[in-house]
Amino acid sequence: MRPAVAVDEPAPSEPESRPDEYFEAESAYPPDAAADDQTGSGEAMAQATRLLDELRQTISEIGLQAHSAVDLSGVVSDLQVAVSPPGAMAVDDVAELRDALLAARERPRDIDTIVDLTKRIDAMLALVIAYDRAIAAIERSLEALRG
Repeated sequence: MRPAVAVDEPAPSEPESRPDEYFEAESAYPPDAAADDQTGSGEAMAQATRLLDELRQTISEIGLQAHSAVDLSGVVSDLQVAVSPPGAMAVDDVAELRDALLAARERPRDIDTIVDLTKRIDAMLALVIAYDRAIAAIERSLEALRG
């Protein structure tokens, strides 16, 4: 067996403190560092809040896009039929009918006006039918869009 030897060395877990190290450690953190840390924390909190707000907005937009992903092809088809012949009158036919109606307003008792309107009865009926189809298409579209 070995005899126990007394050693006057400090334990390895206890570092020796030197005056220079202590001074350097203090100078690494100036007295205003605590105030800077609080300001930095405030800025970090503000940034975190902004990021959370952006995340909430993005999530809500994703939710809106999921609701708007409804198939609108039926709505588009209804509206397309309503605005194009045979669902609607041709632009030239509407312009001629408009001119005839404006002339009838100015000269309601004129024989030529009465004869012209009589010739345009089919166009007037077509306009009423096109109007009815347009209103029906708009109503169906509104129902589809409202869900």
